[in-house]
Amino acid sequence: MDDDLTPPSTLTTDAASAHGAAPAHGAGHSRHLRPAGPGRRRLGLAAGAVVVTAGIVAAAATGASSGTAVDPSGETMPTAVAAGWTRAFSEDFAEPTATGGFEQPYADRFSVYHGFADTAGTGRYSASALTAHDGVLDMRMRTTAGGTPLAGGIVPLVDGKWGGQTAGRYSIRMRSDEVDGYGVAVLLWSDRNVWADGEVDFPEGALGAPAWLNVHCLAAPAEKCVHLETAASLKDWHTYTIDWTPQRMTFSIDGHEIASTDKDIPVEPMHFVVQAGSLGGVPPKESDGSLLIDWITVDVPKG
Repeated sequence: MDDDLTPPSTLTTDAASAHGAAPAHGAGHSRHLRPAGPGRRRLGLAAGAVVVTAGIVAAAATGASSGTAVDPSGETMPTAVAAGWTRAFSEDFAEPTATGGFEQPYADRFSVYHGFADTAGTGRYSASALTAHDGVLDMRMRTTAGGTPLAGGIVPLVDGKWGGQTAGRYSIRMRSDEVDGYGVAVLLWSDRNVWADGEVDFPEGALGAPAWLNVHCLAAPAEKCVHLETAASLKDWHTYTIDWTPQRMTFSIDGHEIASTDKDIPVEPMHFVVQAGSLGGVPPKESDGSLLIDWITVDVPKG
């Protein structure tokens, strides 16, 4: 079910802004990262801002084995909520849809990106890239017959409404194929669509490559005050969690804390976004593969 899409060069930023998408989408600025060379691990930190948990990053690299169609990742969506938090959103994609038909059946739970350029500016977001099947959301990246690379993006509707929070606990369980020329960013993004309000990307990276943590500096959002390659691979099933309070942001993989920071913490409302699309340049036409999401939960502070 491939749409005959208008080339991305004809798109404006208006549609992107309406979906709460980053200005980089319309400007064609890529924020995804291509795979580093074998054995490379880059770490860029603002002095005193971040604590990296020793001995945990390597342990996080082991993914759970595949489960059943009901529990495809081997880990059921948790129902327990930590003290001081309340569950505001949860989705395990148990309701299957027609191929490319995710948007309408899930309209009360997600805002779906559609009709504007992806972050790199070479692909185009389309609802036809999204299908729920076998207990997962499948974001299938490929090039249409008309030559347009497809991209997919979703925003959970917390409490059934579009809009974010000023604190939250966000978890996503996901994996991807290795798809040349495509990447993913799971991020917190400004409700006002103002980059200086903050941007937190976790996980982020090329599909099938190492997962990265990136926290952009509030004073200079083009710079990353936290820039950390984790030992987890996006090709394996992992659970990624962002704990955001006014005092500190903490980042975990499979329940193991890998880093935390008390600097560059957003104070304006931010919403949770999952977006997959092309990297810088045009992906090979033969590239075809999926980002699979087993479940997403969002908790907010009580009161």
